[in-house]
Amino acid sequence: MQRTVEMAVEDLRERGLHLQVKSVDDKEDDRLAVDAARELADDPSVIAVLGHKNSGPSKAAAPVYAGAGLAQITQCSTDNSLSRSGWKTFFRMCATNERQAEVAAAFAHARLPGARTLAVHDGTAYGRPLVEAFARRLESLSDNPVRVMAMRVGQEDFSEIVDEIKTVGAEIVDLGATEIESSKLMKAIGSAGLRPLVISSEGGPDNPIVRLTGAAGEGSVHTYAGFDPMATSESLKLVARCRAAFGETPSYVVECYDAVMVIAGALDRGASNRAEVRDAIAATDLQGLSGRIRFDAGGDRIDAPVSLWTIYAGKMVPLSEAVRP
Repeated sequence: MQRTVEMAVEDLRERGLHLQVKSVDDKEDDRLAVDAARELADDPSVIAVLGHKNSGPSKAAAPVYAGAGLAQITQCSTDNSLSRSGWKTFFRMCATNERQAEVAAAFAHARLPGARTLAVHDGTAYGRPLVEAFARRLESLSDNPVRVMAMRVGQEDFSEIVDEIKTVGAEIVDLGATEIESSKLMKAIGSAGLRPLVISSEGGPDNPIVRLTGAAGEGSVHTYAGFDPMATSESLKLVARCRAAFGETPSYVVECYDAVMVIAGALDRGASNRAEVRDAIAATDLQGLSGRIRFDAGGDRIDAPVSLWTIYAGKMVPLSEAVRP
């Protein structure tokens, strides 16, 4: 993601807009995210922040940015509460948990109406709200209860969850967790000889869940709270550039690139300090690689795209491209 941001900044230099990237590492830790945010906020040369990646660090750092009047544009933090906490400096390029969950629930209901469903989260600020939103939405569509269970980050023994899948005869298992925990549970489900429809939130090109799950991931369906970078000729050019430069397509590659262009757009319209940059970002109406970019009063992207993917023949592909019997 950082290298994609640097690529976008280099493209801007060729257009005559000279920016620099200052990188800090929150190590996916809420406490360290606050330290990183303070470092950025205390540097007067920093006019906007692109990040954080994870919802927990974004939530921990957001008050620091708000206090400093420093615009924060996250490429992929999906927690609904981020845009509902009153931070005028917060903006989001991706879809929220609720929007992503609505797409997943609608798909589940259409594919297997009335199916017995188990939803499992990893207890994080990312996974839990996502699963809870999915359960609420599917229950409203089907009038059937959705059993919600929790696992934890770093868990290795999934026998309790596997036993529950057997007990309830779950035909759908929805996962809200990182690629690592999701892949471990998917392997445990496969090893038990169970074949429910697994739905997770780890879609998108080159997602590591494909290699992490191996054969156990085949046929699973994954939402992606971002634009399908394989969808247009312009986004495909960016994918090709990334694969040539990095060897893979970073998750939310288009959102990373477009976020830089949102910041550049603010500067192009004359913004010269943090307050003006924040106000200009709030008024954004830009056609990016991921489509039209506008933000509502809470900083959420209006009509944020969500795409559906599946693992087919050992590759993550858009669901529409998968060949089904």
